[in-house]
Amino acid sequence: MFEPFTLPDRIRFYAGEGQLPECEMTGPGGRVRICLQGAQVLSYEPEYKQDVFWVSSTSRYQLGKAIRGGIPVCWPWFGDHPENPELPAHGFARTSLWEVRSSFADTEVTRLQLGLTDSPSSEQLWPGHFELILDIELGEQLVLSLTTSNTGSQTFNITEALHTYYAVGAADNLQIEGLRAHRYQDKLENFAVKTQEEELAPQPPLDRVYDTDQPVTLIDPLLKRRIRIDKSSSASTIVWNPGADIAAGMADVGSGEETGFICIEAGNARERVIRLAPEESHCLKMAIQVETIDD
Repeated sequence: MFEPFTLPDRIRFYAGEGQLPECEMTGPGGRVRICLQGAQVLSYEPEYKQDVFWVSSTSRYQLGKAIRGGIPVCWPWFGDHPENPELPAHGFARTSLWEVRSSFADTEVTRLQLGLTDSPSSEQLWPGHFELILDIELGEQLVLSLTTSNTGSQTFNITEALHTYYAVGAADNLQIEGLRAHRYQDKLENFAVKTQEEELAPQPPLDRVYDTDQPVTLIDPLLKRRIRIDKSSSASTIVWNPGADIAAGMADVGSGEETGFICIEAGNARERVIRLAPEESHCLKMAIQVETIDD
């Protein structure tokens, strides 16, 4: 099944945890591990650097179950379904098995393209006819491009996010630059609208949707690194950490592990709905670049 897309020393496929199919990409830019369920990047190790992403030690690796960590793809809705809260949170893309569409490698980059299309099971949850493509490029930085195409005859709406879990030294000892002066909605206060007065120094719990299309930088003094997150066609930046009390009630977050991550997500959430007419497409793009902070 995967043999046509295997590239010696660059892209290989194998049965991962829970026997879910996984892919490993390597190249001059380091190493990336991807679960084909959800097209979910689980690990990104830039050359000579430690893993950028966090994955819970109690994550469930089961068919149809969401994996806690890495970069889940939230689509075709972000958060709870706007009309039916009984439907799966964050949509169905993150628990669907994606197809491999293409692979490529040269001296500078390694690329993998994964795809998902409508099916009888997706139509039970959402009526749209679509093609969803995730392009993953490993080079000097990690670049993800999520393209939605309307292949049906009816206009549809989506919200979306690349729900990235960054591994950190301590969630309450960070600086996130680039959000100052931007408006946000605070989910912990019933989506009260506020403005970020200073650069953000997270103190969990927090769950905020910022209205911004600008890049942000995560500065981690304990892990001695700076992570720049660029994005395009993204009107929302979501920042989330559940804090100790909420995390204690989450079966797929190990005890105390919530201190080891912060979510900074590129997306289009809440009122930032993407409306696609037949034959229209939209591409959400995120690029991650890691630098070491000198002592």
